[in-house]
Amino acid sequence: MTDVERFFKSVMRWIREAFTENLGLKALSLVATLALAAYTRGQLDRTQRTIPVGIVLRLPQDQQRRELMTPMPANVDVTVVGTTRAIDRLIQTGISPAELDLRDGTTDQVTFERPMFSLPPDVELKYVDPPSIDLEWQEVIERTIPIQASRVGQPAKGYEVKGVIEVDPKEIGVKGPSSLVEVLQFARLAAFDVTGLTEGVYRRRLAIDDPPSRTRYLGPKSATVTVVIARRQTEVRFDRRPVEVVGLARARATPTVVDVTVSGPPEVVSSLRPDQIVPRVDIASAGIDIKAEAHGSTTLKLRVELGNAEAECQPPVVTVRW
Repeated sequence: MTDVERFFKSVMRWIREAFTENLGLKALSLVATLALAAYTRGQLDRTQRTIPVGIVLRLPQDQQRRELMTPMPANVDVTVVGTTRAIDRLIQTGISPAELDLRDGTTDQVTFERPMFSLPPDVELKYVDPPSIDLEWQEVIERTIPIQASRVGQPAKGYEVKGVIEVDPKEIGVKGPSSLVEVLQFARLAAFDVTGLTEGVYRRRLAIDDPPSRTRYLGPKSATVTVVIARRQTEVRFDRRPVEVVGLARARATPTVVDVTVSGPPEVVSSLRPDQIVPRVDIASAGIDIKAEAHGSTTLKLRVELGNAEAECQPPVVTVRW
């Protein structure tokens, strides 16, 4: 046998042994190789995505009188890791909103964890932004506050708003978190426009402005406002005007002079002269029989006759003797 024949014979024997000996070990090696290749390919195919997930709040019932003061975001950003195929499928189907059960009204912090999110097993939750939220609660209270009216504009020339503006009802209840309700001073009405109004009594139903956020009014949404328009009045004082006694020449008044305050339209009052201001008492109008009583005295109220103005004397009465 030549050397060449021996070489070819050895090669054939090696090839035959390579395919026929230790088949179990070779099969295990093949499986391990395939598994490693699959794992490596899977790792290379993994991706990371951030998906917004909505938040659903379950809050306390009204009778618990608890109010959540912390502004809650509409959603949180959930970052997940998985194969491209799994992530694409998750984006298509979406993640159901995370439900937060806050019905006890005392929870002071919410921490976002995997059980809150409906994620498939092959998708990993990496982190949530924000990871947690601190919560603030307040007691819900009720109190009564006045309803305040205001006006805009000016009445017609020569006229003015007389007295205070009347509101019906005068008060209204308000309900909400204690820190907001306690600082409310009043409920404001829409302004009453008096532009161009002349003498008369005017009533209007006006809407109450919306209450501050998180609070609500307990009552009607409007109130009746009454405004009285009268002629503009001005006052002038005339000092030490002599008192005139009418009906008996010998009668005398004590005191003999009084102060007179005249009020009326400005154009009327401004034109008055002191000699037109005559405070008088009339014995005859008092029903006294002067003939039967030669001497006597009485107390009478002073009067000042003016056409378009009113007068008030100080003192308002005098003692008349005869």
